[in-house]
Amino acid sequence: MKTVLLLGAMLLGSLLAAPPAQAAAAPATSVTQVKAALADRTGECPTTVAFAATVAAKGKGTVRYRWVRGDGSKSAIRSFRVNGARKVVVRDRQTFDRDTTGWQAVEVLGKRGLSAKARFRVACAGAVQRYDVVNPLPAQPHRALVAAASVQASPPSHTGTCPTTVTFTATIQVSRTPAKVGYQWIDSATGESGPEVMYFAAGGPRSRQVTLPLSVGGSTEGWKSVRILNAGGHDSGRAPYKVTCKTTPGPTPTSTPTGTPTSTPTSTPTGTPTSTPTTTPTTEPPAKPEVAITDLTPDGYEGYCDEPIAYTATGRVTLPAGGATQLSYWWLLDNVEWQHQVLDFPASGQPRSQNVSAAWSLDSSRTGTHKLGLVTDRGPAQPVEHSFTFTCANEPQTAKLTFHDIQTPLYTGDCPAGSIGLTVDGHISTDKDVDIRFRVVVDGKPGVVRTKHIYPGYANGLGDFWYSSFKSSTTGKVRIEVLNQNQPTLEAPYTVTCKPVDPNPGTVRISEFRPVAYYGDCVQAPYVTAFASFKAAPGTEISYRWVIDGKPGETYTHQANSGGNLQVQSSYWHRDSKTDGVVKLEVLNHNKPSAAGVYPVTCR
Repeated sequence: MKTVLLLGAMLLGSLLAAPPAQAAAAPATSVTQVKAALADRTGECPTTVAFAATVAAKGKGTVRYRWVRGDGSKSAIRSFRVNGARKVVVRDRQTFDRDTTGWQAVEVLGKRGLSAKARFRVACAGAVQRYDVVNPLPAQPHRALVAAASVQASPPSHTGTCPTTVTFTATIQVSRTPAKVGYQWIDSATGESGPEVMYFAAGGPRSRQVTLPLSVGGSTEGWKSVRILNAGGHDSGRAPYKVTCKTTPGPTPTSTPTGTPTSTPTSTPTGTPTSTPTTTPTTEPPAKPEVAITDLTPDGYEGYCDEPIAYTATGRVTLPAGGATQLSYWWLLDNVEWQHQVLDFPASGQPRSQNVSAAWSLDSSRTGTHKLGLVTDRGPAQPVEHSFTFTCANEPQTAKLTFHDIQTPLYTGDCPAGSIGLTVDGHISTDKDVDIRFRVVVDGKPGVVRTKHIYPGYANGLGDFWYSSFKSSTTGKVRIEVLNQNQPTLEAPYTVTCKPVDPNPGTVRISEFRPVAYYGDCVQAPYVTAFASFKAAPGTEISYRWVIDGKPGETYTHQANSGGNLQVQSSYWHRDSKTDGVVKLEVLNHNKPSAAGVYPVTCR
C-alpha cells in the first residue's frame, strides 16, 4: 500500500529549508539469496508467501532498499546503517487468495538495476476457504488448536472529501478455549507488521475482533490482511480499499498524515469480550503516558525523486496499570499539527501499550531537513521529536533520447477472476551512453520505475509488463515514459477481448492469443511478435506452428506444465510493406484448434 499525500501551502510555509549536504560515497552493496519460501505452493487459500534476501554492504552510511514486485507494485523504502562490513537479511510478505504466478526482487536505491528475482507460484486447491462471522470456524474442543482470520475494510471505496478514515476490522476465531493466538497485519506496500497476541479465556467466546483505523489524506489504494502465526492458522484474504479524493476542506493541509492505531494492546487480559466494549473512562487520577517514536522509514533519504517518496512512522503510547480510559494523540510535521486521534485502553492490572502510525510522502520540492513529533494529552510537556533529511539527487541533462516505436497488446481469450499479464515494448535511441529511468503508465496508473543502460548507434529495446483484472472486453492506453534526460514519452492504445470458455474444448484449448500493434516512425521495417497460451492436461505434448502473413513457420513441440498451461511466443519478424498483416497459430495434433488476428501497423 502506498499512501500519497502532497503537502499543501500551509505545510510548505512551515518546512525548515536547509541546503542539502554534500553526499558521501554510498556503501558498496550486493544482494544474494533472493528466495520465496515454498516458491511452488499448492493448497488451501488464502495463503501468505514470505520473501527474503541478503544484502551485503561495505563502507559507511545508510543503505536504502525496497522490494519490487512483478505485478508492478513495490514496498515502502527501508534502510539500515553500515560502518564497515555488514550483512542484513531483508524480508517481505504477500497474501494471495487466488492462483498467482509472479516474482519479487530487491532494488538498492542509487544502484542500477534489480537483484535476482524470487519467482513463485500459488495454486489454490479447491474453493478459497474463508472463515468469518457468516461462516464460523467449527468448534473442536478436544483437538489441536486451530485459528482463522478474516478482514473487512469500511468503507472499501471512498470518493469525495479528504482526509478520510478507512477502518479495517479483523475477526479472529479459535476452535477451542482457552487459547493464545499470535497474528500480524500484512500490508500491500509495507509487508508485515510486528507480531501481536490475542487471548481467549476458558469457557469464553471463540471469536474476537480488533480494529485498525487508517487516516488517508490523498488518493490511494491497497489492501490489508491478517496472518495467523501459530495454532494451525488460516490466514485472512485481502481486504482491498480505494480512496479517490475530490476535495479537501480548508484550512487542513492536503498532505496531512494522521496516526493509525495498529491494534489492541498485546497485554489484553484473558477474558476480554469479543468486541471492543463501551466503557466509561475511569474517575481515578489520569495515568501519565509514556510516548516514543520507534521507527521512521526511510530515516533520511538521498536519491532520485522521479516520484513522491513514501514515508511511514511508528510510535508507541504506554500507560501504567489502571482502569479503562481514553487518550488523545496527534503527530507534528515541521510544527504543523495533524488531526487528533483517540486510543481506547481497556482496564488492566499490567502496563498497556498501543502502536500508532502515520503515512505521508515528499516530492522534489521538499528537499531539506524536517522534524517529526508525537504528542499525547496528559503526556510530556514537549513533543517527542525525531529529525530527518530529504535530499533529491540532481542530474544534468546530457543525452538526447528519441522514441521510435511502441508495440501494445491485442489480447483475445480468457478473462479469469485473477489478473492478466500484458506487455508493452518499444525502441529508443540516444546520442551517447546513458542510464535511463523509465516506467510504464497504464490508464493513468504509473508502474514501477526501472533503470536501463542504453547505447548510441542503434535502437535500444525498452519495455515492461503489468497485471490487470478484466471482467469484460475493454480498451485503454499504455505509455512508456522516461523520467530523466529530456524525458521522452510514447503512448498508444491496447485492447482486451474476453471470450467465453468452451465447456467442451477438446484436448487442447487456446486460452490466450495476443498479437501486438505497432505504432512508430517506420524508418525501419516494423519488427513485431505475438504471444499465446494453451490449456491442456499436465504433461500433454502440444505440436504447433505460427503462420505469418500466410507463410507457415517451423513446427515446435512442448509439454503443458504441472498446472496444465503452456505459454509460447513467436519469433520476431519484419513487416517490410509497413502495412497491417495477419498472424495465425495452428495446433497440429489432438483436436487441432487455431486462432488468427490482424496485427495493425500505424506509421507516424
